[in-house]
This record gives sequence, structure tokens and C-alpha cells, in this order.
Amino acid sequence: MEILVFVLAVAFDLVLGEPPLRFHPVNWFGKIISFFDANLRSSSRILCISFGVVLVFILVLFSLFLSLLPIPQPFNIVWQSYLLTSSISIRSMILHVNRCVDSGMSRTEVGKLVSRDTSNLKNYQLCSAVIESTAENFVDGVVAPLFYFVLFGVPGAVVYRAVNVCDSMIGYRDGKYEYFGKIAARFDDVLNFLPERLSLLLFEMQKRGSARYGLVNKVKLNGCTIPAMSYILGVKLEKPGYYSLPGRNPDVKDVILARKIFFKLSIFFVVIILFLIIIKTSIILRNLSFL
Repeated sequence: MEILVFVLAVAFDLVLGEPPLRFHPVNWFGKIISFFDANLRSSSRILCISFGVVLVFILVLFSLFLSLLPIPQPFNIVWQSYLLTSSISIRSMILHVNRCVDSGMSRTEVGKLVSRDTSNLKNYQLCSAVIESTAENFVDGVVAPLFYFVLFGVPGAVVYRAVNVCDSMIGYRDGKYEYFGKIAARFDDVLNFLPERLSLLLFEMQKRGSARYGLVNKVKLNGCTIPAMSYILGVKLEKPGYYSLPGRNPDVKDVILARKIFFKLSIFFVVIILFLIIIKTSIILRNLSFL
């Protein structure tokens, strides 16, 4: 069943992309997070941290509830595939990048893809923002959820996605989020530790030395894949006021190349995961035959 769930989920993602917003589990996670965010009315460090712990705990429980619902077959296979395809984002990332490129890197379209303020960014900074988002999404939207799917099935992928969404919404180091989002940010860091390094191995296939460059610059960016992508493209990637990686100013051609790298490595990783699932299934069946 695991192979069928995986194949259907990837097919759904590549053909249909993201589910409608109102039916998207990520949107459900976002509503829970927003509810806690809106009802946190204290600046107390202890209360903010406690609120954050409860939020992450509820998100994990809700994720497990969704993925462990006792739905009869064959509907359960469809449901599991839907949850998994909601946890990955290959086609949607490609479409987002395409809209940015087709619009001439308009601030409006780029602003839909990144969380930073794009109103005063120069063209090369807009290109940088899209390239950075593409590099980050390779971990968050491809490698990490599929990595945890192999280890723990659909529950693993959905729990990862919930924590990742939580980190993206409140995992900041300013105001109340300094403490409210601390647990989500740390949990996300732990969950991303191995997937990030797996991603670097794939980036190394593109250009030798990118993995080392990514690790060396990880502390500055709190992530490996942005510097690795910067190294591969040879471009300057920066978030004004936060970090700046050396290189020439990126342009639209670099955005297109980053998109191609993202898609190629995503498909390659999907094939690897399929191969691992087949091996895993054959071992399980072989062990059952001995019973």
C-alpha cells in the first residue's frame, strides 16, 4: 500500500499541484496557529514559551489524527495519498517561480512567494528572493516530507509539514515570537537536520564544493541550501539587513536555472525514495514469508 500511496501522491502533485486552499491541511494548520497567535495577550516569557509548547503539541496531535483516521479501503489509500501530496510541493513551486518570471519579476508576484517586504527591493534582490525560496523549498517541500514518509509513513510527513508551517508563521526572533515561536523553530531545526544534509549531497552532484560551502555558511543563514544554490549559480543572494552571500547580481536567467535545478533534483529524489520504498516493502514481505 505504501508504494501505491507514494506513486499516487507524487502523481497528484505533478499533475494537479496544491489542493484548493479550504481543503488544504496546511491551511488547517495555519488556522490553528493563527488562533493561538491571536489569543496570546501576554508578553511574559514563561507564558509565551508555554503557549508555544501547547501549540506544537496540538499540531502534532492533529496531524496524527488526520493521518490515522480509520477510513476503510480503498478510500483510505486515496486519503493517505491526499495527505502526502499536501505535504510536498514540487509543481506549485514551479508554478510560483513561473509567475514571477512571466511577470518580469514584479514585486507583487515575488511578494506572494516570500515573506519579506518586496516594495523597495531592486530587481536583482527580487531575483535573489525567488532563488532563495526555491532552494529552501527543496528541503521543506520535497526532501524532508519524503524523508519522514520513508521512516514513519504518512504520519511522519504530515507531522513534519505541520511543524514546518508553524515555524514559517511564528518562528521569528522579534517581539512575542522570540519566545512564542521558539519551540516551533527549534523543533523544525531538529527535523530539518538530516534532510538538509541529504539535500546538500544532491546539490553536490550539481557542482563540486557546494555541500561544503552550504555547511560553512549555515550559521549565517540558519540553512544550508541557500548558500549551496548561491555557490552553484555563482550569484549574490541576500536578504537586506540579515545576510549577503558574495557573487554577481542574479538576473532572471539565474532564476530559471534555479528552477531547473530544483525540478531535476526533485525528480531524482523522488526516484530514490521510490527505490527505497520498494526495498523496504520487499524486506517486509520476505520477513513475513518466514513466519
